[in-house]
Parts: sequence; C-alpha cells; structure tokens
Amino acid sequence: MISTRLSILALALIGAALARPQFPGGPPPGMSPVPPPIAAVLPPETLARLEAIHADSSLSELDKHKAIDEIMVNLPDEVADRIPPPPGFAQLPADVQSQLKTIHRDKSLDFQGRQAAIRGVLDNLAPEYKRLLPPPPPGFPQHRQ
Repeated sequence: MISTRLSILALALIGAALARPQFPGGPPPGMSPVPPPIAAVLPPETLARLEAIHADSSLSELDKHKAIDEIMVNLPDEVADRIPPPPGFAQLPADVQSQLKTIHRDKSLDFQGRQAAIRGVLDNLAPEYKRLLPPPPPGFPQHRQ
C-alpha cells in the first residue's frame, strides 16, 4: 500500500511538473504544484523544496523529475507511509502494491530505472486492474490498456 502511495505521489508530481508548461509562470491560480493530500503529510521543508523545483524555470522537465524523485525516494518511512495512494491503487493486489513500494524505496534505482521498473509492473497487470488506474501523465507512455 505504501508503494502504491509512493507510485501515485511520483506520478502525481511528475504529472504536475509535465503540466507546468501549459501555465507559464506556474500552476493555475489557486493550484498548488504539489497535490494538497500529499502536501498535507510532507514536512514543511520538503514541501518547500518540491515547490522550488516546480518553480525553477532553469531546470528541464527531466531534471525536475530527477530532483523530485531524489527527494521522494529519501523520505523517511514514516512520512512515505502517510502519502495517500491515488484512485485505483488501493484496489491492486497486495503483491503488486508491495512490488511498487519496493521499487519506490529502492535507492539504487535512478529516476529512469524506477520509471522502467514501475512500467514493467503496471504493463503486466491484468486488464481488470489496469482499468482501475488513472491514465499516465503527459509525457509518459500511454499504452496501458
């Protein structure tokens, strides 16, 4: 379940970062670059670091993803455990949730390796589970049927 939460957080943060160019200067008025349910459980200094990454126009989207991933993979377990899963992930089989949790907490994987590992797990889900998941964020492969 934690892995699912981290997967969702990573996807949500990546999606927010990828959506940023649609709104020059930052997210639309009133929107936080970090989803509110996630922001609510992060320490203030972590939230500030994530928001600074989102706002840094000198970073490429890939560099933003990498920086966010570095922060998220190094969160203390007690913080990572409180990150809510995205819709659908809580309904995945326990073994899949465990795999995703392990991937998200594997500090030996870089951003691209982590994404490839997650994609491998999600691509092998049965169709009835794939339907539960939100579509991948912009910039990610859209072949999850």
